Amino acid sequence: MRAKLLIAGLSIAFMSSTAFASKTPYDEILKKMIPPNINYTVKVEKNSKIKGFNQLNVAIENKKFGVIVHRYLWISKDKKEIIPVLLTYENGKLKRIEPKKQIERVKVDLKWLKELLKELPESAKKSYGKGTDVYMFSDPLCPFCKRQLPQLVKLAEEGKIKLHILPFDVHGKKANEASAIFLDIEKKEGLKAAIDKVESASFKDVENIIKNTKNLKELKKKYSPIIDKIAKAAIQHGINGTPATVVMYSDGKGYMLMGLSNVDKFIKKK
Repeated sequence: MRAKLLIAGLSIAFMSSTAFASKTPYDEILKKMIPPNINYTVKVEKNSKIKGFNQLNVAIENKKFGVIVHRYLWISKDKKEIIPVLLTYENGKLKRIEPKKQIERVKVDLKWLKELLKELPESAKKSYGKGTDVYMFSDPLCPFCKRQLPQLVKLAEEGKIKLHILPFDVHGKKANEASAIFLDIEKKEGLKAAIDKVESASFKDVENIIKNTKNLKELKKKYSPIIDKIAKAAIQHGINGTPATVVMYSDGKGYMLMGLSNVDKFIKKK
């Protein structure tokens, strides 16, 4: 096995958090590698891949998003040598040696989202389907949002989730215009119609609906305060891209999922 191992890398990256580092025998070393104010725990594995080195499972928690990232780190028993990355070479391929469970997700308090919803008009909070509340921060010009939406719509149609869409523009002026149109359709025709005509529509169709909306300036003026309020809350709580999906349970807690996500497995964990 030793012949298949390759030591590589000079640094290790962790996610930021707002908690504090735990007390461990390795703090003097870890504090030079992990940014300050990071919450982490350390477990020494029973069997190390390298003789003479302790194999540490360092778990770093991002409390804001409810994510715990597990990474291996090897420290010599005299604490003079550190190996942050270890690769194995098998069948002509390099592979990083990592814990079986690399990422864990835990529930977070979604009080901020509940406060945001209180400030939004009822017309911007319409839903589709029944079940667990799922809020998707979506940009009408985001290609990944258009890949995420079909799964959420399907779950809503199956009665597993109550889907809500919160416009969050990251693709500039046209996205902002399309979001204003989306909110207007949602108000007049319901959420599903707004999803079909804007959020799930092709880029060409979005361009056309923007081009053919004669009262666009009026809509932008009317709905910009709502769009701005959503954006401000999202950014303040770490959402800086789309899609971002929040699964919220009746107790006000839930999961924050960044990027394309398999939402189905989270709605079953109540």
